Amino acid sequence: MKTRFFLLASLALILGACSNVDSITSESEEGTISFVQNGDEWTGFYESDSYQAFRNMAYKSDVEIGTSYLVKFIITDFDKNDPEVHFMNTAKHQLHYEFARDILNDQRTRSEYEKETYQDAEKNTAAGTLVYYSTIDSLIGLTFFATDKISPEQVAKVYSLIQDRMLFLDKKSNKNRLFYMPAGSEAEKAAADYAKTFESQGVLVYTHAKLFGNIPFQIMNKGTAYGTIRKMTARQLDTAIVSMHDILVLETLPAEIPLVAASISKDAQTSLSHVNLAAKARKTPNIAFNGHDFPDSLLALNGKLVKLVATTDSYTIEETTIEEAKKYWEKNARKEMKLTYDLSDSGLTEFKELGFNSAKSVGVKVANLAELHKVIPDNSPNGFGVPFYHYSNFLNYSTITKDMCEDSYTDCGKEGRSDEICKQVHDICAETSKNGTSLRNYISAIIKRDDFTVDARLREATLDNIIYMFKHSPVEKAFGEALDAKVYKMFGEASVRLRSSTNSEDLADFNGAGLYESYKATRKAGDLPSDEIPKVWASVWTYKAFEERTLWNIDHMSVQMAVAVHKGFPDELANGVIITQNIADPSVAGIYVNAQVGELSITNPEGGERPEKFSIIPSANGVQSVVTQYSTLSPSSSILTEKETLELYRLVMKAQYYFSDLYKKNPDSFALDLEFKLMKDGSGRKLFLKQIRPYIM
Repeated sequence: MKTRFFLLASLALILGACSNVDSITSESEEGTISFVQNGDEWTGFYESDSYQAFRNMAYKSDVEIGTSYLVKFIITDFDKNDPEVHFMNTAKHQLHYEFARDILNDQRTRSEYEKETYQDAEKNTAAGTLVYYSTIDSLIGLTFFATDKISPEQVAKVYSLIQDRMLFLDKKSNKNRLFYMPAGSEAEKAAADYAKTFESQGVLVYTHAKLFGNIPFQIMNKGTAYGTIRKMTARQLDTAIVSMHDILVLETLPAEIPLVAASISKDAQTSLSHVNLAAKARKTPNIAFNGHDFPDSLLALNGKLVKLVATTDSYTIEETTIEEAKKYWEKNARKEMKLTYDLSDSGLTEFKELGFNSAKSVGVKVANLAELHKVIPDNSPNGFGVPFYHYSNFLNYSTITKDMCEDSYTDCGKEGRSDEICKQVHDICAETSKNGTSLRNYISAIIKRDDFTVDARLREATLDNIIYMFKHSPVEKAFGEALDAKVYKMFGEASVRLRSSTNSEDLADFNGAGLYESYKATRKAGDLPSDEIPKVWASVWTYKAFEERTLWNIDHMSVQMAVAVHKGFPDELANGVIITQNIADPSVAGIYVNAQVGELSITNPEGGERPEKFSIIPSANGVQSVVTQYSTLSPSSSILTEKETLELYRLVMKAQYYFSDLYKKNPDSFALDLEFKLMKDGSGRKLFLKQIRPYIM
């Protein structure tokens, strides 16, 4: 039996259709009101038109909470006794000014139009947007640009004019209503000050935070998956071996999500959590129930092979057969991908000497950090790159011995694996390393074995054996001494971070978020950069990274690992993740931010802590914030000050335009994924951008 879930309970009741015939004038059932309804504009909606007519006119956009449908409007002669309302066919006309010029014959220049519409206190034209969120039952929001200097009195007038021309809406109930949604912190304050008057005039007001706080579940990422439902906790997942043919139902969010067919969490997620970023990169479904209980119909399928289809605002799940599942898996297998790289650079090159095109030898992460330091040198880390050459050379000169196989066998058991599995891995190690073999040949032989391919438990244990070999093989003496000396010369006694930079991450269509590992190094013996760098290299061969690349059919032996080296971040006051497009509400220009107190992870919270979620949008006075969720560690106030929010926006936008040019993209539509830190700086606080890469939409 198929089970179907909808976020919009009234979806089946939506009726009506949008006429696309030019110059048709219709009359209402009462015969007293007639609206113009043609392919460019409507002047009103009849009771029979309903939500479907609205959606047919709308510009459709997928946002964090589901699909939004945007219909823009212009009110002409707004300062007169008989204003005219024009609902734009926004699927056809997206810009107010161009609609006014082309359809309404407005003769003003763009600058004149925008000044008189959005900036002047006395308005002869009012313009805004109506938005219908598919996850919010039977409500249509009225909103204006954050930079629009519209007063509460003018908002109330627009609200009344719109409401009187949308006859399918109800003026009295709390559902099927028009509501006013202030576009930013300044508008929210004005609405709060005017609240009693709004209430007396029948203007329903919802802030973003109030509106989106109780959504039962979110489709974080759409898609289709075939797999076995496996319900477990994050702790159980720590030791479980799962595969791309499993669908996880998780009581609590794990620190990291392995490669699975789909993920369903009871805990709320953010768009920028590692779970969701991994789902987006893998193109696998991801659903969050926002703390609500799982439905019994879902739990009843635990242990069953199912087909899951997640759309923008609903999902279906039903039992299936292994034959149908195999057909789907085979049909969707990817072609093999061999990665490119350049091993000619063997230096330890500083950021100032590297650039965007250096990615071929040091990876995108190092190359982008080098470029970032050029554009905002005071607010980004400085350092150097250890190129691919040294990883590749390490594979050639490191030798696997019989003693290492014995030691690895002991380590395998200590980590909790069965003696049966550890014995199998030991025998493979002993067989493959006869007469001594290079680490490169050892890995190449192991990953070609049939038993390695078909047995997930053996594969995980054997990959752990490979990691053991990395961590217990010393680097060449000359390279190690050069690396330690370079770190000491640039950073003195300060601790540093060694950060992975492979040719299989931070790419335009695959970011590899969370796949590879970083390590801290100091001046202490045993903790030197030369001691720690093999651990970074070893993370190429973690189970999660191997499985991820297998999904994308990447040739594992073509993966190369460079390392970014820069000073560490002590005294961390806050950290955050940024997307350079307002993915929470594309109808409003801006950037989207998740922030958290201290060093607590945003992408991998271990205790269920929720970050602050907000957009930074431009305003007449600089910027303002639209907060949809406060951090559970700062439940009543924002983590950043207003001054820091403005500074963050300026830094991010400087990087946005700089990197859009490097990637040859339109900065208005191109999205970057950045990470930032807020650090102690003497007696003050300072922002640093520490990572930048393309965001996969």
